[in-house]
Amino acid sequence: MEINDFENIPGLRTIANSTSPDSERTELGQNEFLKLMTTQLANQDPFKPMENGEFMGQIAQFGTVNGINELLSSFQDLSSSLQSSQALEASSLIGRQVLVNLDQGYLPQNGSLLGGVELDSSASDVAVNVFDASGEVLGRVELGAQPAGLVQFNWDGTTFSGQRAPSGRYRIEVEANFGGITESLTPQVLDTVSSLTLAGAGQQMQVELTNLGSVNFNQVNQIQ
Repeated sequence: MEINDFENIPGLRTIANSTSPDSERTELGQNEFLKLMTTQLANQDPFKPMENGEFMGQIAQFGTVNGINELLSSFQDLSSSLQSSQALEASSLIGRQVLVNLDQGYLPQNGSLLGGVELDSSASDVAVNVFDASGEVLGRVELGAQPAGLVQFNWDGTTFSGQRAPSGRYRIEVEANFGGITESLTPQVLDTVSSLTLAGAGQQMQVELTNLGSVNFNQVNQIQ
């Protein structure tokens, strides 16, 4: 498989601007420039010939433009190579579980909503609130005092009424108490990567999750 043959990587899609091979060429190449200069010299007024400085200036100007074009071409080749490398590395994520920064988690039919939260310092108390579609608190996971680092949590779907919530997406919030001050932290949720989309230049690669939809690649914090 060629390194830039993205279409042959299962689960990997690309978004790119295509150009027609039959598109009309508008650039002035080196051969055209030399032909133009030769014609200009052959047809110049013998009583007012082109100054040497002017002649050399035109050659230098073309050389500068030609050098810039070659530099741009080199950058484009480098960008293409980096994108190819990114595509091959990204393909290894498909089918893997990842922790992503997201305020929604998924409760499977037979299982728990899994996630975590990153603590910059130890907290005297950490809790996870789970909300239903109407914005009401449906359940709560008490984690107690926790040290700095990644703290994992799971909600088994049990609501305040003691019943199990139906499977689906739920909004979650994490609260942590640091020295008597309660702060809201960004939760991380666990899901499986089903596919990836490589976007064009300057755009984020998109990660498609099995249950939670599409997120930016920079939202992925940990691969399991």
